[in-house]
Amino acid sequence: MAKKTQNLNSRKLIYLFLFIVILGLGSLLWYRNWQSKFEAPRHNTQMVEFTISKDKTLDTVIGDLQYYDFIKDKEAFRYALEHAKDTNPGKDSSLKIGNNTIDREARYSISQSMTAWEIADVLVNKGEYSPCNHGCPDSAFNPELVPGGDLAPTLKEKYSWVKTYEDCTKAIGHDGGQLSSEQYYQRTGIRRCVAPDGREFTEGKEGWSDVPTP
Repeated sequence: MAKKTQNLNSRKLIYLFLFIVILGLGSLLWYRNWQSKFEAPRHNTQMVEFTISKDKTLDTVIGDLQYYDFIKDKEAFRYALEHAKDTNPGKDSSLKIGNNTIDREARYSISQSMTAWEIADVLVNKGEYSPCNHGCPDSAFNPELVPGGDLAPTLKEKYSWVKTYEDCTKAIGHDGGQLSSEQYYQRTGIRRCVAPDGREFTEGKEGWSDVPTP
């Protein structure tokens, strides 16, 4: 009887030990997963100017940062914003999160290599006043980013396929560019095309030249 009781107690101790181990491993995995949500999404990326205009909401700001791959997790970033040390009291129009503030009409230098805590510190404390009295840019990011967070191609990269006058005429559109006038052709016998990236092509001639700046 004593032996059975001893075996039962031993099993209980083993089960208790296993329970403690499983609980500890579960807690460790949960903690690591939680901490990973604050990590930088990328490495070795350049600094980008992020502008918060006067009509932006906190949800929009956080959504933009996640959409363009500056943060991994919205709720983790909210936590970082709320618990960052706010040493720069915001203006009346500031966004509020807990006791902290984020200035609107301000520009912030951030990168995708920063942790959520680092970006939170920048937004809470390091805004540079940037009013849009003459209209805000289309993009909140400078340089411009494409969905997902990669840098938008430069005009030179975007129009690298333009090699001839005929290509140039097809490229003219939203990004600019222009054709010489019919009057110019009648006067000179030459047709010219300026591509959106600033290169000038002449009909019937190979190559291109840079348009001289005024």
